[in-house]
Amino acid sequence: MKATVFTNKVKGPATHAIVIGVGHYPHLPGGSAKKKVANPDGMGQLLSPPESARAVARWLIEKYESVGRPLGSVALLTSEKVPAKFKYRPRGKNKKSQSVNVALAAMPAVEEAIVSWRALGDKNPEHLLLFYFCGHGVAAGTELALLMADFGEKPIAPLNGALDFRKFHSNMEECAARHQCYFIDACRVGSELLKRNQGFAGNPVVQWTGVGGNPNGQLRLGPIFYSTLAEAKAYAREGELSIFTDALLEALHGAGSGDESGPWEVKTTRLQQALDFLMREASQLLKMPQAQIPSSDSLAELTLNTLDSPKVPVVVRVQPQEAHAVAALRCESASEKQNRPPWPDPWRLSVTTGKYSFFCRLQEEGVHR
Repeated sequence: MKATVFTNKVKGPATHAIVIGVGHYPHLPGGSAKKKVANPDGMGQLLSPPESARAVARWLIEKYESVGRPLGSVALLTSEKVPAKFKYRPRGKNKKSQSVNVALAAMPAVEEAIVSWRALGDKNPEHLLLFYFCGHGVAAGTELALLMADFGEKPIAPLNGALDFRKFHSNMEECAARHQCYFIDACRVGSELLKRNQGFAGNPVVQWTGVGGNPNGQLRLGPIFYSTLAEAKAYAREGELSIFTDALLEALHGAGSGDESGPWEVKTTRLQQALDFLMREASQLLKMPQAQIPSSDSLAELTLNTLDSPKVPVVVRVQPQEAHAVAALRCESASEKQNRPPWPDPWRLSVTTGKYSFFCRLQEEGVHR
């Protein structure tokens, strides 16, 4: 089955995305296969990655805006115990909702999808390539293996079902498309499996050939956004979007935007700042024992989205902290009004850019103040 779930004919530069969400691992504990990985290293089944991947693919199709590089294609691959169709609504009047089958996120299909994605990038140096992965990851120093659904299928070669991300990213230097962006939503905890295999972290799919590189002398920009720091875990609420993906979509929708150069644009530099803020807030809200802190590598400035009316996060706090439980809060603008009854935690809301007034009314034992 082809991984492409959306195509759009674009004359000139375009954006092409590949989105992968691996939740069901047949050869890990709880998986459907009889043969299991001998040393699962504490890994098991995941519920969030397929949901997160579908949300990213849906956002790209329904919300992504780029005047210079409209969306040209989206490839989507998922793995879950009960496969679900991908549903989205194409933009435009009288467009009906679409429901399509999704390719299985095992290495053969992932390799085919990456090869096709790379080939699209070779067609025009001005194309923008986007790569997103959500699932299990294991690390050893700079090595990072992204585990696909067939991880452990071969008992004596479990990493045959993994993508060697470091080599993959490095070797994409030879792709003609000079602008590429990578989002990795996976744990980066050290793994004895990778250490013992002395640098083998799976199939990089793309190998260095010495043929491509720097068309017209233009360097490749390939920033990477990781959901967590090195040697740290990534988290999600069961069956919901991951902490990182939830923050990523909010940042792309406006929290990571600025209007310094004219229109409201989400650029990679602001995106990192927004992710850091949003994920720290989420860590506090979920009362996580340790904040999940995103990180980035090879950071370079790319424009990832353009917005007419961005939505930005606002956090309203009352002092002292205990007063939240008796504080009724209100936010108003000329066109927008939001209310929140008393609640023990700070009020977190999203608003479109503009001027707002905030009000607080204390309610205690039936007395309004």
